Amino acid sequence: MSFIVTSGGTAGHINPALAVAAELERLDKEVIFAGSTGGMEKHLAQSAGLQYRAFDARGFNRQKPWTLLTSSLLLARSTTAARRWLTEVQAQAVAAFGGYVSVPVGRAAVQLGIPLLIHEQNSHMGWSNKHLSKHADVIALSYEAALEGLSVDVRERVKITGNPVRPEFSALLDPEKASKLRREFRQQSGWEDDNQVLLVFGGSQGARHLNQAVAKLAPQLLKRPKLCVLQLTGLKELENTEAALQQVLGQDDRGAGAREELSSRWHLLGYCDQMPAAFAAADIVVSRAGASSLAELAVAAKPALLIPFPYATADHQRKNAESLVKVGAAQMVLDSNLDGEQFSRALLDLIDDPACYQSMLKAAQTVSHGDAATQVAELLLTIAS
Repeated sequence: MSFIVTSGGTAGHINPALAVAAELERLDKEVIFAGSTGGMEKHLAQSAGLQYRAFDARGFNRQKPWTLLTSSLLLARSTTAARRWLTEVQAQAVAAFGGYVSVPVGRAAVQLGIPLLIHEQNSHMGWSNKHLSKHADVIALSYEAALEGLSVDVRERVKITGNPVRPEFSALLDPEKASKLRREFRQQSGWEDDNQVLLVFGGSQGARHLNQAVAKLAPQLLKRPKLCVLQLTGLKELENTEAALQQVLGQDDRGAGAREELSSRWHLLGYCDQMPAAFAAADIVVSRAGASSLAELAVAAKPALLIPFPYATADHQRKNAESLVKVGAAQMVLDSNLDGEQFSRALLDLIDDPACYQSMLKAAQTVSHGDAATQVAELLLTIAS
């Protein structure tokens, strides 16, 4: 008897699925991860020690209408394969977290009468989850705003759980463990306890515009003697960001002195494999507003300046960000205003104004859904029984 967790596409879909899978394993349940053929989820699931089953699935290109037929046929074939497989492994329940591969696995569960839970990470319901919502036993949402994408007749099955985060982030909910992570990360970075640390990141793929905008502010930021910056650029943007920083600081009157400060107080990384510790070490965060990033930010309880990715489907990153802005835990600047005074003023005010910072910090400490993975796992166990 197995519990099936299915997800594909981006890390924003996959990480919450892995978090729930880990919680189910903690409860001594057998878990199998169903993902797409060739997707990043295969590596991530297997690295987590999970059994993995792949299915073919892809969406259609609206610019090429004929792909609707080919993708529909592919999903139908994969649904048939998933139906046989779910029977073989005696699936007790299925939890779908989005991505096209969730559709055939979710459809197969419905056809077999196997309980189905879907989880939507963003404030806008994605196509896969919206498609499955009509027949899901439970619809778990990270944001209440996602209700707008659901028909009235399914809303009685909705539960607001928040967005599950990776198990390693649970350390941030324990003050003693979080303090230890903060101290150790700062020590290895060469920073003192009284330094003010700014964490900048654009998600797993980086964000060129955000990276460049922050780099342009380097001379102003480095004038604050206690400020240190950890900028996670994304692997593809590391060289571009480094070049932008060197160019900006090359125009600084302090010359070599500015560049020396850069090496000690401004750390550029393409990727960080210690994100819980980086969050713990930070005082202020500047980031995009992807669902996983905001869930991790909420668990870390850090004041933030959010720059939603402007091309996200249905502008869902802006809607994600608004959930933290409304409670006072974050400020938001649109990507179109990154190069203007609004962004620099908002960031510098957050750094320089202790009252503003403390107000946002207090608000940030109220928004965590640190038990989201537990909530979702318990809902799945409930419908399975």
